[in-house]
Amino acid sequence: MSAHQHIEASLARLARRVSEAGLDGLSEPERVALLAYSAHGLIARGGFKQFYLTEFRLTSLVAALRELKLSALAKAAESTAEQFPALELAEDPVARREHVAALATDRQDYSFFRLSPEELLAAIAKYWKRAKA
Repeated sequence: MSAHQHIEASLARLARRVSEAGLDGLSEPERVALLAYSAHGLIARGGFKQFYLTEFRLTSLVAALRELKLSALAKAAESTAEQFPALELAEDPVARREHVAALATDRQDYSFFRLSPEELLAAIAKYWKRAKA
């Protein structure tokens, strides 16, 4: 099994744990990795509109991306909030839904499309290594 396959298998196990016990059962490094990985998959498949249809908080995603040293992606994610009538709407998983159709996030989506799954897995591996030290 390659290093990336090992990380993907670990992330799949974490996702199962979350579905059974919630995010509170994960350590901080596990939450950071799973959030970034899950959000990247959502955004790569359907753009930030898909992200904003979830329960994920934007500030949590931005923080996770920064922990992974993916600052450009963190800035791109953060900039999507500027399109809401009020910045706090981007954080509210229920209130933001009525504004999703009006979002124009092509530029931010492209930033996420450019990050390959392998690059993300490498960033997660480095982060986990730093977190263990």
